[in-house]
Amino acid sequence: MKALILITVHVLFVCQSIFSQSSTNCSIISLMSGDTVVLGRNHDVTIPNGLLVFNPRNIHKEGFEFPDEDIPRWTSKYSSITLNVFGVGFAICGMNEKGLSMGHVGFADAKYPSAKGTPVIDQIHFITYMLDNFTNTHEVVSAVNEISISEESITREHYYVCDAIGRTAILEPIEGEWVIFTNETMPYPIISNDNYEQSIDYLKDYQGFGGNRIIPERNFGVEEIMAMGATYLQDFQNHKNQHVVKSAFELLHNIGFNKFPPPEHVDVPQNYGTHITTVFDLKNLIVYFRTKSYPEIKMVRFDQFNPDCPDPIMMMEVETDKVGNVSNSFENFTFEKNLHFVNERLKNDVPGDIIELLGSYPETFKCK
Repeated sequence: MKALILITVHVLFVCQSIFSQSSTNCSIISLMSGDTVVLGRNHDVTIPNGLLVFNPRNIHKEGFEFPDEDIPRWTSKYSSITLNVFGVGFAICGMNEKGLSMGHVGFADAKYPSAKGTPVIDQIHFITYMLDNFTNTHEVVSAVNEISISEESITREHYYVCDAIGRTAILEPIEGEWVIFTNETMPYPIISNDNYEQSIDYLKDYQGFGGNRIIPERNFGVEEIMAMGATYLQDFQNHKNQHVVKSAFELLHNIGFNKFPPPEHVDVPQNYGTHITTVFDLKNLIVYFRTKSYPEIKMVRFDQFNPDCPDPIMMMEVETDKVGNVSNSFENFTFEKNLHFVNERLKNDVPGDIIELLGSYPETFKCK
């Protein structure tokens, strides 16, 4: 039954993924100054709001069932704070207690490697699995072939990984193989919604990178994100005394979709924009965020949570008018609160039984 319901979930995710990967331009960057490293992500969509979730360690979890496939079962080794848009358990980015951070953005050409006898996980659990189990970028890169993402996962993504000492990696599932870029092969620490090699190739047309095109002042596509972002990154490298968190927000604002309206020939859906910007400080274990509706930067500190189960999962919606340190605004997870969030976000597109499935998924977790 669970597998049968999952098929319905996948069909519904088609609508989400087709729109998000053809019409939006999310982005991820990392910056390092001294011994401080940050990873930042823009969430460019039409639907606002998300959940920040504190996930304690020592919780047993398992993936969705797929017919004739083994599924992973694991107990989280590390606590984490994640940003979730389909409810608790489905991270789109996050950071764990060891300063490992990871996020994904849509990549329509992704083709995931075949299982080859490994446990099979749904894409919407992939980041959660990595943050629960590993401490640094090298471990994540080493683990990508120990677990497989099901080709039934309708959403197509590629992944950006960064750890507390600044080791980065881009993981791209291309033609059934993982193509991996690391610090040595990443001239600019930024990705959007095209494969990294193609994205870097775009730069050759722009001034300062060998071409004649003028660096744009507004974003309406991956090429503009890369040209604007790489230019900012060059400037950041030349001014190492810049405040790294402030610089990350400034860069993400520059390449986001709220700074300027698009050209007339670009069709933008109603309410489209950079709804959530998140910056993870991997040394100090602080999460900073702001939203389109509430642009004041807020912060959440790891050291204000109890990291071990049986202390509960904690959650808060990012759409809040509270300012400053909002760590005390988190509430204990309940099925009702999680279901309410999922329903408010998806009720116009997703049937009630699917909403209940997503909202109740954390009820399967077991404290070890």
